[in-house]
Amino acid sequence: MITRKLNSLYFLFFISFVHIVSAQAQNKKIEKADDFYNKFAFLEAGKLYQDIVDKGNTSVKVFIKLGDCYYFNASYAEASMAYSKVLNSGITVDPEYYFRFAQSLNNLQKYKESYEIMRKYFNVIGKIKESDNWDDKKLLEEIKRESGRYILKNVEINSSFSDFGTGFYGKDMVIYASAKDTGIVIKRKHSWNEKSFLKLYTANITVDGGLTNSETLKGDVNTRYHQSSPAVTKDGKYMFFTRNNYYDGKLSGDKNGTNFLKIYVAENVNGEWKKVKELPYPINSDGFSSGHPALSPDETQLFFASDRNNKFGNSDLYVVSLKKGGIIGNDVTKLPEEINTPGRETFPFMDDNGILYFASDGHPGLGGLDVFAAIKDEKGKYHVINVGDGVNSTFDDFAYVIKKDGNGFFSSNRYGNDDIFGFKETKPANFDFDIHASIFGTITENGTPVKDLDVDILNSDNEIVASIKTDDDGKYFVPLAPFLAFKAFYHKVGLSNKTIDIAQLKPLEKKEISIELVKELEVIVDGEKRKIKEGDNLAEILNLKPIYFDFNGYNIRTSSKKELDKVVSIMKDRPNVIIKVNSYTDSRGRDEFNMALSKNRAKSTVEYIVNAGIDRNRITGEGFGETHLLNHCSNGVVCSESEHEVNRRSEFIISIK
Repeated sequence: MITRKLNSLYFLFFISFVHIVSAQAQNKKIEKADDFYNKFAFLEAGKLYQDIVDKGNTSVKVFIKLGDCYYFNASYAEASMAYSKVLNSGITVDPEYYFRFAQSLNNLQKYKESYEIMRKYFNVIGKIKESDNWDDKKLLEEIKRESGRYILKNVEINSSFSDFGTGFYGKDMVIYASAKDTGIVIKRKHSWNEKSFLKLYTANITVDGGLTNSETLKGDVNTRYHQSSPAVTKDGKYMFFTRNNYYDGKLSGDKNGTNFLKIYVAENVNGEWKKVKELPYPINSDGFSSGHPALSPDETQLFFASDRNNKFGNSDLYVVSLKKGGIIGNDVTKLPEEINTPGRETFPFMDDNGILYFASDGHPGLGGLDVFAAIKDEKGKYHVINVGDGVNSTFDDFAYVIKKDGNGFFSSNRYGNDDIFGFKETKPANFDFDIHASIFGTITENGTPVKDLDVDILNSDNEIVASIKTDDDGKYFVPLAPFLAFKAFYHKVGLSNKTIDIAQLKPLEKKEISIELVKELEVIVDGEKRKIKEGDNLAEILNLKPIYFDFNGYNIRTSSKKELDKVVSIMKDRPNVIIKVNSYTDSRGRDEFNMALSKNRAKSTVEYIVNAGIDRNRITGEGFGETHLLNHCSNGVVCSESEHEVNRRSEFIISIK
């Protein structure tokens, strides 16, 4: 009896011991998985969590982390199964897991199921109306409305590894990231997804919009770890890019050994990228990641993605002020909730029209990361649209960049690895309001409105891009593309013309340009109207100062160029005015020398005016030496310097077409 009781106690002790050992072993495995998880090594962590679940652990905490591991590695079928266990457990969890579950279903093209879960999410956070945007019918209708706008192009630089993230580098090149690691036998792996580390390369843009001639970026930017997402200033002098926290030849991390992404800037020194510097706080920190920099068209702002104040994987878009020389302000601002969601917003890019493009899986899309376009209305609120199919697919589509001619590039993993795709945008994005800037004003002559005056808008290539006439009240209104420079040319027969440079305007910005014109054969000098006619000397009418040249030479002095610019201005505004330049010298020196000198001076004057934009057929010149003296100071006559100066002159004789 005692023996049997002892055996029973021994058996119970053994069973308890086995359970304790098993629990301790499982706890150690969970601790190991958590350690991988906290270091963003989601692939390794996921294997351990899955093994723990397979051995019977049904802890909600384990399923949450298992779901996250699959979610962050785009294994959405497995993620949805894990999140389903979490949400059906009856335990209250962070609303974000409804959102991630809905995202996972959406990525599996289970749009109706995704919509139902998304309604629960928005109901929990008290914004049920916003769930309407995820209605599967409405979602597909909106995407269809923006679809069919792209012609895709092949890009020959893609490798069997990841290639993505093009940034424009001048007019005909890009810089992009690739994991092809040319010439390296042993591949370094990033713990997040076991993909090879990335370097930056250059490539040439082909005539048909493809990419060719891939070469490793020259300079000190590439290290043994990740480099990606370049943004180069228009002058080609500075490049912002993403890199692991890599300093002084070492990969740095926080106290737990976690390495974060940071934004760096490099300078172009004789064609090589040198002087690499980490951007300061609050852009970067050892406690969060920042990356994917993008410049505003006027290069006064830097947009970027960051996971600060977020759980890992969920990045938002931020903006900070930027000064010349790559100097960053400390005014980091998170973009509003029209842009940022509980999902991932990343890879921002702003085009010449001020449209902000970005990738997101938190806005309604086809699945994975989709590309979205956004712009502010007059009240400063962003309007966001999905750019449609072609660019977007049921896979991850991101890193969208576009030039003003509609050609651009984006990246996608639709064929397995990340690849770069070229495209041509055939129609602009269809926002629900007009994003154009505009100029407007009233044209008058002698205080009276000018009707039917032509207003032509010219682009930087002097091509007419818009034309309009003033109305009965002399008023006009012209919409303009934002962030581009133009010229406005005002003209009507019988009136002087006027050309005005229009600096870049912001989206929706309105600029008034009202002008008082005069008749073509009138000029205003010191506030007084003066008529001009055939045979008049424009120098006298404009009260021009003498046109000075180098002593005994024919190079125009800087002080006289301002006077000649007045002549140029009159001729530009009056296309029917023709000028003949007559050049004279005083009597000092040999007669033949003075004749040659005056002819060369007349020629220099003509060339200056032609180079300023006047048609050569409207300007001629002749030198007369000392043959037309205005006083008695001929050869051998003693005269003062001021008396000789009277004879050294240039005349601008007017003819009318």
